[in-house]
Amino acid sequence: MKNFLIKGFILILFSSLSVCTPLHAEDSLAKMFSKGIEKETEGDCVSAIYIFQDILAENPYFLDAKIALARCLYKTGGLRESEVLLHEALAQERNNVTARNLLGKVLISLKKYEDAEEEYRRALAIEPVNIETRYGLADLYRAKGDYMKAVDIYEDILRVYPQEAWTYIHLGSCYTEMRELEKAGGFFRKAVSLDSLNPWTHINLARHYYQMGVKYSISDPASANKYLDAAGYESQTALEIEGRLPEAYRILASISFFSSKYETALEHYRELVRTGGETSLRLYEMGFCEEMRGNLEKAAGYYAKALSRRIDDEITRFRLEQVVLQLHASSLSDPGRLELADHHFRKARFYNQRNVVNKAFLQYRRAVQLDPLDPVKRLELAELLRSRGYDEQYLYELRNIIRDTLDVNSVDINDRIEIFENRVSKNLASRWRVDQYGDEEEAPGFVPRTKVTVTVFDGFLTDDIYENYLHRRISKTLSEMLSLSLSFYGKIQIKEFFGEVQSRQEALKRARSMGVDLYITGTVEEREDALKVRLDLLTGVGGKIIRSYDTYFTGNDRVFQTVVALAENVNADIPLEGLIVRMQGDRVLINIGMAHGVQEGMEFHIIREGGLTKNPETGEYVIDHEVSLGTLSVTGVDETVSEGVYTYTGIHNRVNVYDSVVLKQQEVETATAED
Repeated sequence: MKNFLIKGFILILFSSLSVCTPLHAEDSLAKMFSKGIEKETEGDCVSAIYIFQDILAENPYFLDAKIALARCLYKTGGLRESEVLLHEALAQERNNVTARNLLGKVLISLKKYEDAEEEYRRALAIEPVNIETRYGLADLYRAKGDYMKAVDIYEDILRVYPQEAWTYIHLGSCYTEMRELEKAGGFFRKAVSLDSLNPWTHINLARHYYQMGVKYSISDPASANKYLDAAGYESQTALEIEGRLPEAYRILASISFFSSKYETALEHYRELVRTGGETSLRLYEMGFCEEMRGNLEKAAGYYAKALSRRIDDEITRFRLEQVVLQLHASSLSDPGRLELADHHFRKARFYNQRNVVNKAFLQYRRAVQLDPLDPVKRLELAELLRSRGYDEQYLYELRNIIRDTLDVNSVDINDRIEIFENRVSKNLASRWRVDQYGDEEEAPGFVPRTKVTVTVFDGFLTDDIYENYLHRRISKTLSEMLSLSLSFYGKIQIKEFFGEVQSRQEALKRARSMGVDLYITGTVEEREDALKVRLDLLTGVGGKIIRSYDTYFTGNDRVFQTVVALAENVNADIPLEGLIVRMQGDRVLINIGMAHGVQEGMEFHIIREGGLTKNPETGEYVIDHEVSLGTLSVTGVDETVSEGVYTYTGIHNRVNVYDSVVLKQQEVETATAED
């Protein structure tokens, strides 16, 4: 009887252990559990997971180990596995509030909001004043965007625990999310006053001051600087309390980066890496700092290391390519260039095999830009040009580049050259005796170019206080990628502006001083698996928005997909205009063709030389009958020129060389002679 009572006492004492587990095994499992908790506390959740799994393999009913394993799985992203374990735990002990609170967190992460709310309601029914349950319920409302309900919960908590600093921090965060920064600041400062020895109260206040600095950086630079200084002070205070705080260094690096103090930013990034470890994004940011300082070798090193950690990072890849192109401008066979080129070559083949011609063309062009001496890449690009009808460009690649420059003098190449020399000799340009691609103005076959000048500003602007991106200064890369893509369109001439544009007013001022026809700004929001961009195409004179474009892409190649889609849309909306460059009776040759989007059957207004005007506000063409000379109908199209027949208006034929032509479909506004 006595032995039975002892065994009963042990069963109660080790309620979470199996009745079949010997006492020495129970002691061993308890030690293992303590070790697992220690690993979790140190942040080594992976090791803790293995320990807790070993415990449960020995005793599947060890409730605390089951909850701890679920917690570590939750922390490492194993949400569904965590959910299953917690349901098992609650089947063992339905009134376990710790398990219900954790399950609520897991369900929030899984966006199962109704189920999460049910779990928190059940937990409150068991322990009505449990502060963790109330915090969890508030987190649920914040996840749903119902911030005022969360505020109500925090205020209820303060009635019971008026000195709880974290409640004030949560309130500050709620008002920050509601864009009420001034009100948020009061709560963050209150938290510091209540718990000034807690580094996290200073961290949250520092983050708030940083956001205030960002908010006022354009409208009130003096106030912005004060806020940024205050953010630095609070971060340093947090470090004085607790020396190894990655978040403090993160804020300090952000302040310096935002202020373009790249050398100081690098010092903070080094401390951030020392205390928080290397990540691909931190390496990218360090690379960017070095690039901005002109230390291209170091920048390339950081970018390459970041890319090795995340091979699908398009932003880092493009930055690395830009740096490598500068570093090895004359070393065309540099291994770094070749490796980067091969990536785009593989992408080009992928799109080409699927007949996505425009994307394949851009990838081939990038591959050839990085590795111009590879005849295989050159030949595949040439074949793509041929398939698109660009016979003269195809011949140029075969004859001038592949054979004469790269010395690929095979029978096959020579046969192709002979065939296409014969074909090109009979094309439209040859019949008119003009050189479609010649640049020498004094040459007899020279054709002047007509292009719309466009600037893509490094200014994807936002009025938001949040930095809605993963890659700092993603705007620089987006603007450069978009400029590169637009430059391949025949009717667009990119005018580069070096430097960041920080406001819409500055963008208009810069556009006017540069004398461009159109300019581009936008907003960007980048998440771990998605990129959302809104682009504005504006007139260079009045800053009037001609068109806005919205893109949203997820998955791999989302940056490339975004840039290609935006470039196609912008090109489609840029007016199609040109010049008459040759005349033979009622037939004329104009300096725009297939590359510009001209097709047979299109009709153009003919406008007297110097008479083509645009509305200064809208950028739209004004077709004034005083300068309108007739209509041109396109009868033949070549790569960069077209021919057609024209009919003139009025009694006399006033059409002449260098008169302008404007596509009729783009006529928007018609003025009368009286106007």
